[in-house]
Amino acid sequence: MLLKICGITQPEDMAAAEQAGAAYTGMILVPGTPRFVPRERIPVLMAATRCKKVFVVRDMPLDELNALIAEFHPDAVQLHGGESADYARAVTGTDVWKAFNLNAETVLAEAETFPCAMAVADSGGGTGRPCRWNLAARLASVRPVLLGGGITPDNVCEAIAQVRPAGIDVSSGVESAPGVKDHLLIQKLAERIQI
Repeated sequence: MLLKICGITQPEDMAAAEQAGAAYTGMILVPGTPRFVPRERIPVLMAATRCKKVFVVRDMPLDELNALIAEFHPDAVQLHGGESADYARAVTGTDVWKAFNLNAETVLAEAETFPCAMAVADSGGGTGRPCRWNLAARLASVRPVLLGGGITPDNVCEAIAQVRPAGIDVSSGVESAPGVKDHLLIQKLAERIQI
């Protein structure tokens, strides 16, 4: 079971994610969001852990994204906006993940066929609410899925049992405040999914 700790803003939280056994850490490069990481902070966070790094973006101009990838070499980029399949195919130099707000059945067809290495089942990016797990389970039956959206140490076992995802993507569910990770909650969640 893969674990991604997302929305990390501090080096010590990167270290806590690595210590807990997380495979991935996520940095949100979307200005105006509570967990935004400005460009000048990226090198500090990249150096803080050996975990694989994921840049989370939303409708970033393609040339800007490809320039970021060329400069910082993340292990994946996670698209959280209205990016098209053509946009995803034009991303160079790293894996592409795509988040889908699985709140309606109409989203499934796109999520099943979108050209990405990993589909992220979400409920709207940073809302802290679960998506529809029945839809996420259907998606996970046909392609690798990271389950995000409102995952906490208290519901993670039930979520895994219902969805059977490739991994868990958690942000607000292991925080004491937006962008401030609770290291005990990270450890608790990691123990419950037995990574």
